[in-house]
Amino acid sequence: MVSKRVALVASLLSLALFVGCELFTTSPFPGFVDQTDISIDLGSRINSITGGASPVTYDLNVVDQAGLSPRVLLLAEPPSSDPTQGFDYKGQLIFMDQSLNVLGQAATGSPLDFFSKPYAYSADSNNDILAGYFVLSPNGATTTVVAGGTKLTPLGLVGFAFNDGVATYVFATPPGQYASFDLSVAAYNSGWGLLYTGNGVRTLAIIPQAARPSPSDPNYTNLGYQLVGLAYDQASGYITFVFSEPAQGRIEAARLDLATATSGTGVLLPNPTSWPVGADAWPVALTEDRPQLHADAAGIFMVQRDGWMTRYTWTAPSQALAWTGSPVQIVGDRSLSRLYAFLLPQSGGPQYMYRFDPASRILTRYKRWW
Repeated sequence: MVSKRVALVASLLSLALFVGCELFTTSPFPGFVDQTDISIDLGSRINSITGGASPVTYDLNVVDQAGLSPRVLLLAEPPSSDPTQGFDYKGQLIFMDQSLNVLGQAATGSPLDFFSKPYAYSADSNNDILAGYFVLSPNGATTTVVAGGTKLTPLGLVGFAFNDGVATYVFATPPGQYASFDLSVAAYNSGWGLLYTGNGVRTLAIIPQAARPSPSDPNYTNLGYQLVGLAYDQASGYITFVFSEPAQGRIEAARLDLATATSGTGVLLPNPTSWPVGADAWPVALTEDRPQLHADAAGIFMVQRDGWMTRYTWTAPSQALAWTGSPVQIVGDRSLSRLYAFLLPQSGGPQYMYRFDPASRILTRYKRWW
């Protein structure tokens, strides 16, 4: 019996040596577990929103602005269509501070309205938060529609926003398009009046008109780029744009100053002569197909489809965009349903990662791991 056990142990050791270090370095647990800081169970609060209906979709975001307190926003959306009642939106936003203390909860006030991106602090004196085409108090206590009833529908549903202390800017994919060769741009003053004349929307070209496929192409509205990240640096006045190019399975980024980007005449990548544009024409590019992604002034976080989580850094906004240093990579989640948001305060201070698990309905804050 002993000899059989010895033989079994020897066989297992041989197998371990055969497969090498992978047996010991591969872990089913995320590499950031040891940085766990705060966790809260939002199950009962979410149940009060959904009434037990399923499936529920979620969106997790962090809103930050220099001189203001960061806000963590979790959007919970139960099913909004009933065959007997039609569309009836029931989604609500849960407002929390950076330490995950719940501050308030917001509903749209109308079953025909809905919350969506972009999220950003406003440029008004009340420090309001833009959530799609709604303006909310920093605690989620009030709900009004932007500009006294003017909604941001001309900008489409996928967008990013920020303010430079004077105006709130919104960049978005044009409505009805899966991808695009232009971005729509709107700007709002402190009273939520539109700053641009006409329909209030300007255009930022991603590549020149001459480099694009023919608009008569029946698949034209699916070609081009998806805006997946945006970071504005107030000190330098530069915006870093991050795009997904579905046709090539790539992530690309370029940088432009605010005045040019919002002029209606700017071109983000002015030199290409045809599309698809080679990766070497972009200031930075990665071979990655639509990961979860967060962009900030210092770089990007990517949660990849194979479960890895990677932090890439780039040069300061005052310099030409280029990668710096080596990427920091850890084992992340192998489930694509978990959501992430990151806080790198513009006013300085501790940096955190937030992770929401829809299965357990637990929201967790992690200390910096990168």
